[in-house]
Amino acid sequence: MLLLSGGLDSGILLWRLKSEGYELATLTVLFPGRRKMEIRAARKLASLAGVKENHEVFIPFIPVPKAEEGCYIPKRNLMYYGMAASLAETIGAKKIFGGHIRHDGEVFEDAQKSYLMKISRLAGIPFFFPFINLRKKDIIKIGSNLGIPLEHCWSCSRDGKKHCWACKSCQERERGFREAGVKDPLGVIQSS
Repeated sequence: MLLLSGGLDSGILLWRLKSEGYELATLTVLFPGRRKMEIRAARKLASLAGVKENHEVFIPFIPVPKAEEGCYIPKRNLMYYGMAASLAETIGAKKIFGGHIRHDGEVFEDAQKSYLMKISRLAGIPFFFPFINLRKKDIIKIGSNLGIPLEHCWSCSRDGKKHCWACKSCQERERGFREAGVKDPLGVIQSS
């Protein structure tokens, strides 16, 4: 089972796991203020990857995350991985994958590998984070080499029809593509 947000990290991991022969189920968490384009991206990526079992869970009590605060949600990963563990047991999944990269753990305590592995031990199911020591540029290179449709990955922290290229998430995407030496399929990016 893969937690799929619709962003680059989980989207690229979806394709990597597919290339390794995994038959995946995905879980996407919905909540008030969840960016519509990010939800659309998760659904599109799962469809393009041929995922047959896509699950969505709506959590109504989460406060609307603010882009200027890095879209922080209290105890996000404790909730997400707890739900994933419950669903995994229900559907018979033997592993849970997350697309966290090094930057996530530098920004959010609940995205550090040590924290996530505590949840895994409590849940009694193995969690795997293949990208946890990699930077955005590293996973973009992986995605490019695998031929992932990166144009369908949503990176913006704001809820618009297009990337704003001003928020931290858009800037991280732009920097990642530039440092990877890969052209972003979304076209010309204007850095601020």
